[in-house]
Amino acid sequence: MNYQVNYNERSWAIDVIGFIKTYLHNKTFSVKDAGGEQTLKVDGGALFPDVLLFGDESSSLILQGWELKMPDTPINDTEFMENAQIKANALGLDSFLLWNVTYAHLYVRDKENPETFVFKKSWDKLHHVKNRKDVLSHKKQWQDLTKEIINDLNELFTSGELEGRRFIEAYESGGIISLILKNTANVTEQLKQKIAQDSNFKSKLTIWKLIYKSEYGKNDEDEKELLAKNILSNWVGKFLFAHILSGFHTNLRTDLKIDETATPNEVLDIFKEISNRYNFWTIFSDSLGLDVIPSSTWSQLLQFNNFLYDIKLGSISQESLSRILESTVNVAVRKLRGQYTTPYILAKLLVSITVKNPTKDKVIDPCSGSGTIIRSAMEQKISVVNFDEASKLIYASDQDHQANQITTFALMRPELMNLPVRIFNEDVFNLQPDLDVEFKNPSNGKILKEKLGVFDTIVSNFPFVSQNGRKQYGNAIQMVNASFGDRSEALSGKSDISAYIPFSLSKILKDNGMMGIIITNAWLGTDWGDDFFEKLVKTYHLKTVITSGAGRWFKNSEVVTNILVLEKTSKISEKLDTDFIILKKPLIDLTDNETFDITVAEIQTGTVHDAESLSIHSISLENLKKFQKYGLRGTMQFLECDWILNLKLKPLSSLVKISRGERRGWNDMFYPEQGHGIEDIYIRPVLKNSRSLTGYSAKAEQEAFSCSATIDELKSKGHTGALKWIRKFENITNSDNQPLVEVLARSNMHWYEMQTENLADYVFSLNFDKRLFISKFDEPSFADQRLVCMKTKNNHLKDDAILHALLNSAISYLFIEGMFFGKGLGALDLNKNRFEKYMHILDFTTLDKDNRNKIITSFEPLKSRRVMDIFDELESEDRINFDQTIIDVFRIPVSLDKIYEDLVTLVNLRQTAKITELS
Repeated sequence: MNYQVNYNERSWAIDVIGFIKTYLHNKTFSVKDAGGEQTLKVDGGALFPDVLLFGDESSSLILQGWELKMPDTPINDTEFMENAQIKANALGLDSFLLWNVTYAHLYVRDKENPETFVFKKSWDKLHHVKNRKDVLSHKKQWQDLTKEIINDLNELFTSGELEGRRFIEAYESGGIISLILKNTANVTEQLKQKIAQDSNFKSKLTIWKLIYKSEYGKNDEDEKELLAKNILSNWVGKFLFAHILSGFHTNLRTDLKIDETATPNEVLDIFKEISNRYNFWTIFSDSLGLDVIPSSTWSQLLQFNNFLYDIKLGSISQESLSRILESTVNVAVRKLRGQYTTPYILAKLLVSITVKNPTKDKVIDPCSGSGTIIRSAMEQKISVVNFDEASKLIYASDQDHQANQITTFALMRPELMNLPVRIFNEDVFNLQPDLDVEFKNPSNGKILKEKLGVFDTIVSNFPFVSQNGRKQYGNAIQMVNASFGDRSEALSGKSDISAYIPFSLSKILKDNGMMGIIITNAWLGTDWGDDFFEKLVKTYHLKTVITSGAGRWFKNSEVVTNILVLEKTSKISEKLDTDFIILKKPLIDLTDNETFDITVAEIQTGTVHDAESLSIHSISLENLKKFQKYGLRGTMQFLECDWILNLKLKPLSSLVKISRGERRGWNDMFYPEQGHGIEDIYIRPVLKNSRSLTGYSAKAEQEAFSCSATIDELKSKGHTGALKWIRKFENITNSDNQPLVEVLARSNMHWYEMQTENLADYVFSLNFDKRLFISKFDEPSFADQRLVCMKTKNNHLKDDAILHALLNSAISYLFIEGMFFGKGLGALDLNKNRFEKYMHILDFTTLDKDNRNKIITSFEPLKSRRVMDIFDELESEDRINFDQTIIDVFRIPVSLDKIYEDLVTLVNLRQTAKITELS
């Protein structure tokens, strides 16, 4: 009697599935089996259809899903229909069935509009079944109708009108994972509650945020939401891999029939035991928050596990298993780590040009991330040695548990499932030769303990950590700096975290070992990059620097990167050469094996076969250091530019005072609007932004308030306009409720003062784009902080005209481009301090009056027009005449075509960073 009272959708669905299984026994239908009883809703909503029809014995071909309700739910109920459609889309199915006992309706995907499903067929022989009690009493009738439905559906599948879909195809689409990740908000809310109730957990989350958030490239995302996604993805990975593993260890399948009452911690214990037997701790290990999960979400994850059990995932083909492993990486990367994921071809290139001996070299990626690079290293190994040997030579580590789980999926293939996998959790800065690492042989459960030792090759895409993420690396930074000995040798405090890693890793790299790394291009044109370079070449032979001339390598990040190939050597020689290489074609062009092999050969031999594909400039360390005097040891070296070392040059700082524009604060006071009433004596011109700069001559058309007089002096002079203006602001507070008279106070200045000594003669943008030029004010003016200003030193006022001309020569532009680097959106990342430190111009002090006048006269036509994009500028007759005059006067032994070609190359290098490579 109780059974009858409690008879519900779930009870009926179990009976329907059982009856279909019995009916199909010994039949030769296209419909082979039914399942779904393991995934039926308990709490949290059903993730999968109530009934699944399968088209093969292994259940990997899913034909159709059925959504079942009792008769008290109308067959046209909106929620009933929507749930079935969502599940069909997640599985990629072309049909679904709605059945409320009374009526059954078949819907099929519309071929002309695949996003929708249209009604196909109805079965309505049970219209007399009106309520739940009737369902049990009419069991024979609904069983007979089940036969009819199965027979009709079988004809549709046999004819090919309906096809279904294999699990691997459904999984690759990401639909199933997307459904699970819809629980992110619920898990985030649970994490918030946990934080409120558990201060220890709150502290752990704070540390987690410091360590991992920067690695996901989503610093603006709430750490609780990011952790929630990690928790869900981590559980999916655990369940999926356990079922894959069951295909290699059949006794494991019984462990994976997990009861709906099991808690997260109980399931973690199951996984711990599995790992004790078969290794893969990087997949099965516990990590922060895995047990902080709402019951509704946990129910869906258990449904996912039981779904995998139902479809007998472990018994599918090795080819399909390989696709699932790869798809898990792709989905995880797309959902969690998409910003800085190394493109596969880039990883393959890095490995190919770094590993000396694929058959014997022991290789590690110590920042494995999504595992793309170490997977490429493994593929290189198994192309020349057997799987057993390959597994002994490949290592990977990361401090992020999620990264190691993804890396394990990336490395795995069916042939490696019974071999030890050398992946472990560790901070890259903690790696030492005597570090104890432990793995397990999955074929026999034996523990393998070993010292990490040293490696022949290190390959990695170093983490991109913003300045505000440096705190977590404080100890590591101190450790690396201490290794340099003298405190004065420490790397600049502005150094990217990636700059410290090569020095830390040298401990685990053999003498003459190779290191291939992907690093931000900022090292090419920054002061910290200078420090990095100087120390790098004391430990390593910098063999190769590669940049892209065909777009950014990383699709979702504005970070522009280089490849560096280093060889650890104690025999540092000034005669050692470095090859600076531009890849002129996108990575996608390297997917062709022949093209890839040729490119690798060209890079390794330093020989250019096709100038349209890449360029190579080889330079000795001795000469590279000579360029450092001009700040040109970086970007400029992608060109053949040794001629620069023979020019007669003069430091620009000896001629002008260089500064950033005025940053006085409180623009409303210092940049008054029209009608202010201030006396003219206290008004100076100001240029607010670079958009107002259109030519070589600049006019500051806005006004700035500049007053050095005291209040008493203003009173005595009767300058009431300035006095009223000051008093208008003396009682105002800023957004932090601080009085302006305190906030704007400066030593030796009135709080309302902006000193006239900061008036500039020249001005230019901090972020050049396609237009390169330095403008001269028609009268000394203020400029905003977003601009760079130059004030002529008194003893050089007489040289003003020729100075302005030479600042705008193509050679000066070449220096500016060569001493900085391009940012992700194509603009030049120009730094005032570096410009001041390194900028040189042609030394005009040696010229006679006649030659000076030739240059000044040839520059006059340019001053009267707007500046064009550099590509058009270099084709303008007046510009060509001007630059040729400079070459002639200074007797520069380089053609104008060569100078223009080099300048265009450098501008193009940073402009193509606007393009995202298709890889």
